Amino acid sequence: MLSYLTAEAAFVRAFCNRSLLLIFLCALTRTGEKLGNASALGLSLNINPGIIVIFGPLLVVFLLVGLKVEADSLRVARDVVLSEATSLPASLKRPGIAVLALFFVPVMSTVFFIIQYLLNVVPHGTACNQYFWKQFYDPEYLMIGTASTYCVGNISDNMPWIYPPFQIYLYLICLIGSIRMSYAIAKQWSQARALSK
Repeated sequence: MLSYLTAEAAFVRAFCNRSLLLIFLCALTRTGEKLGNASALGLSLNINPGIIVIFGPLLVVFLLVGLKVEADSLRVARDVVLSEATSLPASLKRPGIAVLALFFVPVMSTVFFIIQYLLNVVPHGTACNQYFWKQFYDPEYLMIGTASTYCVGNISDNMPWIYPPFQIYLYLICLIGSIRMSYAIAKQWSQARALSK
C-alpha cells in the first residue's frame, strides 16, 4: 500500500505542477509585452502573450489527457490495495475539498484563455473593441485565415494566424473536453485513492 500512496502523492504533485504552469501562463497573457525566445530541439520560437492565448486551450487539453491517463492507472492500482485500506479512518477515505478544487484549475485556465481570445485577439487591422461577436459568425476568414493582433500591448509581430469562427468553436470543444476530463478525475478520485469502493 505504501508504494500506491507514493504514486498517489506523485499524481497530486504532478497535477499541482501543471496547474501552476497554467496559472503562470494565464498571468503572462496579461503582460502585453514580448516575452522572448523559447528554444527546444534546435527550434526557436518568439513567445508573446497572444501565442499563449491562441494555443492555451489546446495545451490544457493535452495536459489533462496525460493526467487522466495517470488517474486511470491509479484507479486500476486501487484494486490491488483496496483490502488494506478498509481499516483506515473515515476521514482519510473522503477526498479533501482542496484536492477536488485543484482538479478544476485546468478548466478555469481554459475559460480564461477563451475569454482572452474573445476580448483581445482580432484580425490584423481590426479595431480591438469591435470584433467580439464576430468571432462566432464571421465567415470572411474561415478557410483562408488571417494575421492576428493581440490587443493587450497591440502585438502583431510573430502572432499566429487565426481562423474565425472555426477557432472559437474549437476552443469551446476544448472547454467541454476539459470539463469532462476534470469531472471524471474528480468523481473517481476517492476510488483512485483506493480508500473506498
